Amino acid sequence: MLKINDIYKNLRTNIPKNILSGNSKIIVGFSGGPDSRLLIDFLCRSIQNPEKNIIATHVNYKLREKDSQKDEDLVTDICKKENIKLEKFIHPLKNETKGIQEKARIIRLNIFNELSIKYKTNKIFLGHNYNDHIETIFLNIIRGTGLKGLEGIKSNKKINFENNLLLIYRPLINLKKQFITETCIREKLEFRIDLSNKKNNYSRNKLRNEIIPQIEKINPKFLDSLNSLSKITKKRNNKKKVRFGKYKGLEIKEVIKILFSEYKYFKPDTFLGRNHYEMLENILLEETFSENLPGKIRIYRKNDELFFQDLSIKKNIKQINKKILIPGKTILREDCQIITRLINKPKNIKQINKKSIYINRKYYDENLFIRIRNNGDRINSIRNIYTRVKKVLSNSKNIKNKKDVLILESNNEILWIVGIKQSISSYAERNDDKVLEIKFLENPV
Repeated sequence: MLKINDIYKNLRTNIPKNILSGNSKIIVGFSGGPDSRLLIDFLCRSIQNPEKNIIATHVNYKLREKDSQKDEDLVTDICKKENIKLEKFIHPLKNETKGIQEKARIIRLNIFNELSIKYKTNKIFLGHNYNDHIETIFLNIIRGTGLKGLEGIKSNKKINFENNLLLIYRPLINLKKQFITETCIREKLEFRIDLSNKKNNYSRNKLRNEIIPQIEKINPKFLDSLNSLSKITKKRNNKKKVRFGKYKGLEIKEVIKILFSEYKYFKPDTFLGRNHYEMLENILLEETFSENLPGKIRIYRKNDELFFQDLSIKKNIKQINKKILIPGKTILREDCQIITRLINKPKNIKQINKKSIYINRKYYDENLFIRIRNNGDRINSIRNIYTRVKKVLSNSKNIKNKKDVLILESNNEILWIVGIKQSISSYAERNDDKVLEIKFLENPV
């Protein structure tokens, strides 16, 4: 068996130099089990000035009554002996099987995020091991997964949580559970065993305690076989590239990062997980053309481009059918409004952008209404020629929701496809003694 110094020497090769040199603080998840115990010992022996640069973190979920408290007490004693800072949290969870592991994971992420801000570091170290990695792959297969799920747990990972980028490091990911436990015993590193892991209340425990041991009777190297599949999948996934639109030629994983960021514009506080990653991957691999993401956000592909649609807003838009105040402000909904003003004896009128127009007296003396476009709408695009609005929109780029485009009309004649095109018959002329300026404002302050 390798000596502890040789084990730690190998582990250090995957740790950034600025961490080893003590130039960056780190946050370490410390449950008190053998994995996190070995991780703490490794980091304390490897990082310069560990008392200043290591922040251990322990969460007590109160799931095992006295045993949970004993875990916390051991963690406290070890941190005192090692002279490292410890942040303790109590988050009682009801002792139920459904969703409890996911709830605990979200609690930990929130804690890591808070500590990241408090200590001004985004580097998080966790004690996941080789067995955890294989079990995750197997669980993903059982639940149904794409190629991404076959990668399992990554040794390094970036997580964008509440607009804070967390860097996750898992130095022990290539060490098997039994090896870690035996090393802790040999090195007299005190740890505690979570006896609830012996109960098959959770899918992972059942897999670990019953299913995998049975498979290993058929193939003793089953864990290594599944890990080989994981490596092959990672290589394949890293080579996959987008074959359409503006992202053509880029690696799929890079485009997914971009799409995650664009999604955050709509839902900054919503977390996207593995299944959502696979939804985006399916679109980029051209296996689907639309997917529904959390928060009623839909991503869809049209004409080789990708668009996001906020389905929660769509219903409000369809209700718009309002008379425009002249002059004055007309609020269409919370995020947009129309402002009009009369200009006497206009000079050098120029249309600065597509969000404003000037129309002649023939139309502003009549009632003006704004509504959602209808099938069959036509606009006077060339003198005495009316073009279908649908055709105008098809020739316009960067319009996310063409069905929800607003129309300004007077006496059933379309004067403006808002933000896109004005009818030629409504143009203000040079010799007009008065014109009406109409502005469309989105997200006004």
